[in-house]
Parts: sequence; structure tokens; C-alpha cells
Amino acid sequence: MIFFRVITFGMLLFANVAWAQTAAPDQPRWYQVEVAIFTQPANSQLVSGIETFRKDVTLAYRPGARYLKTAEAYFEAQQTPALPAQTVDGTLPLESAPTAPLAPSEQELAQILAHQPYIQLPEAERGLNDTIAALARRNRQRILFHQAWRQPVNETPQAIVVEGGDSFDQDTELSGQIGVGVSRYLHFDTDLWMASFAENFGQGDQGWPPLPVKPHLEKAQQEESAFNFMASQTFNGQGQDLWNQQVAIDNTYQSILTKPFVISELATLKQTRRMRSGEVHYIDHPKIGVMVLITPYEKPALEVTPESEPPSGLQ
Repeated sequence: MIFFRVITFGMLLFANVAWAQTAAPDQPRWYQVEVAIFTQPANSQLVSGIETFRKDVTLAYRPGARYLKTAEAYFEAQQTPALPAQTVDGTLPLESAPTAPLAPSEQELAQILAHQPYIQLPEAERGLNDTIAALARRNRQRILFHQAWRQPVNETPQAIVVEGGDSFDQDTELSGQIGVGVSRYLHFDTDLWMASFAENFGQGDQGWPPLPVKPHLEKAQQEESAFNFMASQTFNGQGQDLWNQQVAIDNTYQSILTKPFVISELATLKQTRRMRSGEVHYIDHPKIGVMVLITPYEKPALEVTPESEPPSGLQ
């Protein structure tokens, strides 16, 4: 079973890398990207009562925005669920003990980190650790987000979901997306929003725009909406009108009265900044600071060890 696991995962990883290595010569170049986002307590005190943040903004996640994954989560997602063992007569047992998930080996984790995009790199492989630690120590800045990963970079940036800071129900202080693209030059896109929250006593939204649903929660809400729509189709005439009215009332009640927190302040950071690879870039803002380091990355050749080669009978 373990040998089969190694073969299966190794062949899958080899297929992905082989396709990448035989792609067109103009295939996108890979980069290692590191981004740290932190609060600006000194700036916040200076602009307190002076800076007015706009309320007429629209917040939204881009289509296809994706989360960074850990190597362990990527490995688990690639595993094929094991079939339950059959009895002697070939039938399936009524009850089967759950199969424990397989743990990746160090070699498998290393191969994932080296060859797969959008995987969170270990802290030891980040280049801004000392700088960020010094900021937090000297200037009392809170680190909201600090990750490094590798990816191919195209002209259109792939949106990476950012979340950080304290959680308030289903929302977080820092939310939004970032991305790296290249045309003639590397460029780094920020589309972030930093929110302060207050307990909801029925005071309403105070004119602040609604926060978009987190991408990983959107699917569940879509399924709930589809269920409500199907339920409404069981009514007709006056009954359907009454149902629609009840749904609208329920939605309003949920959004205004049962939401435990409301926005008390909202600041956005949306811009595109040209970058030079190998240099640390700093983006300033009254509420948050962003530090970016982008360096070229060459994927190593896939290591094929004897234990990952298929048996002679399968060649």
C-alpha cells in the first residue's frame, strides 16, 4: 500500500512537471513571491481625525481568486480515497473502519514545494523574516499577513486571497487580494481593505459598503440561495408572493439585526506598482504597510528515486 502510494503520487507529480518542461518556449517564467502586510500605528495616530476614508467604493473578489495552500493540504487533495475491502464472496461489508489519511514523506513535501505553484513556503525559506520581526519589535506594528510562495507569472495577475488580523464573525480586519503580473515589467497589484468593527446595536451600516463574502464561503451561500429558490417554486399565485416577502424580510433581519458586528471604519488600498526582481519594495498607506520581495525561480529537475519507479511489470 505504501509502495503503491509512492508510485501513484510520484507518477502524478512527474506528469505535471513533464508537461511543464515540454510546454511552449514562451511559457511563463516562475518567481518566488514574498509579501508582508502590517499595521501602521504611528501613521494612524497622525491621521486620526484628519484622514477621511471614502464610503463610495465597491469591494469584490476577482473571479478565480485562489487561496495559498500548505504542502500537506495539497498532498491530501491529490490522494484517491481507498475503496473498502471486499468480503470473501465479493460483496462489500456493511460497515468499514475509516482509513487513516496517509502522511506525506519529507521527499514528497520537498517535491511539492519545489514544483507546485501557490504553495506556502516554510518560514525558513522566506527572506523578510528579520526585517518584519524588527518592525514589530521597534515600531509596535502588528503583522497581519506574511507568506511566501512560487508561481508562474503571466500578463494578467492571478488573484491571491489575503486574510489577516482579528476575526469578527465571518469577516477579518484585513481582506482582499494581491497579484503579480508581467508585461514589459513586473507589476504588483493590491486590492485590499482594512476594516474596524463595532458591536451591532442596530445602528446600521453607517453608509459603509458591504464586505464581500469570502470566496470559500460563497459556495455555501449559493447553495442556500438555490434551496430557497427551489422552495419558492412550490408556491404559486399569492402563496409565492407571500413566500418572497418572507424571504426578503428574513434577509433584511439577518443582515441588520443578527450580524454581531458592523463596520466602524474602512480603508482601502488599490493600486498597481512596478517592481524590480530581487529588490524589496515598500507600499505605504495610513493604515497598513506592504513589503514585497519578488525573485526569479528556476524549478529543479524532478528527482526520480528507485522507490518511486514503477515495477518492471508496469514498464
